[in-house]
Amino acid sequence: MIKKNCIQGGLYLVCLLLVGSSHAQQGNELLVYAVKGTVTAKYNNQESAVKIGKVLKPGTTINVMQGAGMTMLCKQGKPLSVTKAGSFFLSKWKDSCKTTSNSITSSYFKYIWSEFYTRSKEYQDEQKDKNVSAVTRSDAPRRYKSNPNKIKIEFNPGLDTLNYASGNFPLSWTCYDYSGKYFFILYETGTGREVYKDSLHRSFIPVEKFITLLEKGKRYSWTVTAPKAGVIRKRILNYVTAESTEELIRGFEASVTIPEDAAAKYFRIGYMLEQRHYLADAYLHYKRAAEAAPEIGVYSDKLLRFKSEFWIND
Repeated sequence: MIKKNCIQGGLYLVCLLLVGSSHAQQGNELLVYAVKGTVTAKYNNQESAVKIGKVLKPGTTINVMQGAGMTMLCKQGKPLSVTKAGSFFLSKWKDSCKTTSNSITSSYFKYIWSEFYTRSKEYQDEQKDKNVSAVTRSDAPRRYKSNPNKIKIEFNPGLDTLNYASGNFPLSWTCYDYSGKYFFILYETGTGREVYKDSLHRSFIPVEKFITLLEKGKRYSWTVTAPKAGVIRKRILNYVTAESTEELIRGFEASVTIPEDAAAKYFRIGYMLEQRHYLADAYLHYKRAAEAAPEIGVYSDKLLRFKSEFWIND
């Protein structure tokens, strides 16, 4: 409507500025992270229940019933909580999103804001406005071998250093256009002594297959190779204690004091554990989050991606 009126009035340049400004504002809304009890949001004279993942636009009025509360997120990675009953204009928090924090908690809230926002109706409408739904068909991508006499084995960066305490978690890799055997060797770091070796056709090996040979609190290194693969850099496996892992998790739990439900808490801790390369424990928390709130796509989608990335099959 703005664009049409501008063109009819001969103010096309002003029109472009207004339209550009409206797009620039998109994505700066607050987003619902957690909600307890009955909370509604009124926007353009339409009132609806507040749910996790809902985008709250400027001009919204929030109505919090007695005993209810909610936590909202800024795009900048800052959480904002409402813990008392009443009606509140969203403009109340217009200057509350400024932050200079670069902590792992702040990084998580930026991440979860983006994950929820890209699944929202507002984001889908924004993409339609930009006509990004139009796609160009092309032939399926082809993979070419730069050197037919060599193969390339690739590793997920998360496995450069794996901190492992317990759980059925695999060490994995990827190699295209190869169906032969891989040769896996586990070493004791420092002495270089071989602790375990195996040959296999699969692109992964469960840690449980050799866990009885490891000693708690020690660091190990591992490598996997194949004919024509060349030299493969060693990866690190830290066999950490359950006590140290539990202490880390307690620290993550205490790092956030805002209201959050069980699923959100599981997912947040899973993200933090993944950033610290505690992948088996991260997987357990992602799984718990998806089970606690199966209706939230962010949780279930992350669980599926994580299982695919690390060759988890349970």
